[in-house]
Amino acid sequence: MTGENINSEIRIKVKEAIQLITEIFQAKSCSDYEAKTIAQRLCGSNLKGHDSHGIVRVPRYLQWMDWNWVFPNVKPEIIVDAGAMALMDAKQGFGQVAGEYAVDEGITRAAKHGMSVIGLKNSGHLGRIGDWAERAADAGLVSFHFVNVRGSLLVAPFGGSDRRGSTSPLSIGIPSKGSPHIILDMATSTVAEGKVMVAQKGGKKLPFGALIDSSGNLTTDTEVMYGKISDDEIPNSENGTGAITAFGLHKGSGINFMMEMLGGALTGSGVSAGIDDKEKRKFGNGMLSLYISVQKMVDLDYFSNEVKSYADFVRASPPANQKEKVMIPGDKEILTNEDRMKNGLPVAPLVWENIRQTAEKLNVPNLQRFEEAIN
Repeated sequence: MTGENINSEIRIKVKEAIQLITEIFQAKSCSDYEAKTIAQRLCGSNLKGHDSHGIVRVPRYLQWMDWNWVFPNVKPEIIVDAGAMALMDAKQGFGQVAGEYAVDEGITRAAKHGMSVIGLKNSGHLGRIGDWAERAADAGLVSFHFVNVRGSLLVAPFGGSDRRGSTSPLSIGIPSKGSPHIILDMATSTVAEGKVMVAQKGGKKLPFGALIDSSGNLTTDTEVMYGKISDDEIPNSENGTGAITAFGLHKGSGINFMMEMLGGALTGSGVSAGIDDKEKRKFGNGMLSLYISVQKMVDLDYFSNEVKSYADFVRASPPANQKEKVMIPGDKEILTNEDRMKNGLPVAPLVWENIRQTAEKLNVPNLQRFEEAIN
């Protein structure tokens, strides 16, 4: 890719991207089901505009497998069974699979009890947490998902200048009858770490203040996260001396802190780090999820009408920027999905080159066919 404009963009056809990534993970000993599930959810993140949790992560996932941070073909185990409440151990299996098991368990128990609480610990990267809120909303459930990242120190607390927490995503899903579900999906850091990776690989630039260097200066320079790296290296946050900032100043920092309590401590998965740690904790996601059956709580038609009425009321606010419409959570993802299903996934050339090189090293068959999928 030498000499190419790293800020340019190529488009990858969705179907072919899913097939290529499926074959990459099959070549790393994942079952056909697991490989395709990982591929579909990574590409699904790109489809919704969450490129930070999309195909940019393929080389990193494979690196984690080599490091024994995540294992293929592992089925989560229920270790606490208490009626409406359960705790599951993912045993460092892939989060795209463990997440499905955990959400489906929550759906089943909420159907019986009206609500449920599911803890998931020791999971590989769970991907876009909005996936799980959408899956629950498809079953008619309101859901809350609190996630932390054990062993991943990336975020500076408000007033601090070094890493003391993880990006700790939060998602809330509201089912909507007759219209798209309303899904809030956000990191409690200013940006997800994956967005820093995307920017480092020549993708969308970071907003000013997304990062902070070790001297306390706000910046957008990805070098503070990864140090100096070559184009073919996988970004490693261990090599940086700066941090990502928490969103919303002290308020966002407070929410970020509470995610460690809920996703990490309460599930038994563990917080990102502790004051007495002698060594770095092993990477893992913890997720605490709450599910509420709408129809067992309130009349479904009433709820749906109230949701739609308020959503339309908010959207009708006169825009401060005349070039942009007012949106509610999930609107942008819906529009982005429509565009990318039609026109392909936009990817920085360097991201595609890293994936291509990965496939080449694994002797993925018919690689040339996939290269022809570039629009």
